Amino acid sequence: MSVGASRKSCTKKLNIKNETMPNQPLFSRIEIDPGRHLHCLYEGRNEAPFVLFDAGAFGIYADGWWVKEALKKKFGVCLYDRAGMGASDPVPEGITPSPDFHVEDIRKLVRALGVTTKIILIGHSMSGLRLHTFVNLYREEIRGVIFVDALSPRQLTNTHGKFLGQQFAWILKAGVLGAKLGLAETVSKIAPNNFALDGAIRADKVWSYASESHHAASRDEVLAVDYEADYLHGDGITKLPLAIFTSTLVNGMNESDADIAQKNTGYGWFGAFPKENHVSILLGEHADLIADRVVEIAAL
Repeated sequence: MSVGASRKSCTKKLNIKNETMPNQPLFSRIEIDPGRHLHCLYEGRNEAPFVLFDAGAFGIYADGWWVKEALKKKFGVCLYDRAGMGASDPVPEGITPSPDFHVEDIRKLVRALGVTTKIILIGHSMSGLRLHTFVNLYREEIRGVIFVDALSPRQLTNTHGKFLGQQFAWILKAGVLGAKLGLAETVSKIAPNNFALDGAIRADKVWSYASESHHAASRDEVLAVDYEADYLHGDGITKLPLAIFTSTLVNGMNESDADIAQKNTGYGWFGAFPKENHVSILLGEHADLIADRVVEIAAL
């Protein structure tokens, strides 16, 4: 699949003052609406299928770093910060940062990058809700989907899922207070580098642990999820090539989803990795396995 020469680079460093980040934005801030920008990194081959990694509820572009590294020799890969996160602009005033809002932002970003072909989506953790939303609303724009220890909308409708959502929201509310009081900054300095990052990339991730605005944006996203929204509960994902990686209780996808996708599309893959945690499943050999699934979906 060719994307053509019109795709714009996301790798140019900009001299934009941003008081909330430890560094100036490391990559480009792409305008998706008049005066509104998302921070993104595009790296890889322009002529290859386009892959976008969407981080979880508290994540930034850095969460997908090793997945990007595993993919960039064969594919064009985009990592980005959602509105309100990292070096991206805040969510517009009066707008609810619900899954469908962020899906529209992804579509605007893809268009702004000059991508005109179907894309492959990789989603981690709470991004599972956005991937379901995207596929249910715009399945014709997607080539395939990969869920990495991802939340499922049906998980939100049962007691276990609602408890997880409520507990996570309270944790994020506490995080906002802790950041406001300066406690989160202390924690961030001693927090383990679970993502195995270095240099400025690691500094951005550590910053997110301590940032009041980042905690607040994460909290608002979780609180904005409408468990009953129609766009969450369609069956679109099983009508596309589908791969599922699971490791923890956060995951809400199961092998039957992959089986249905296999019957419908000729491709469905499921892998359980109970010895891995919610972060390690994105690193090392698991990043390579995720890349292998992208290769298989792109070949269909």
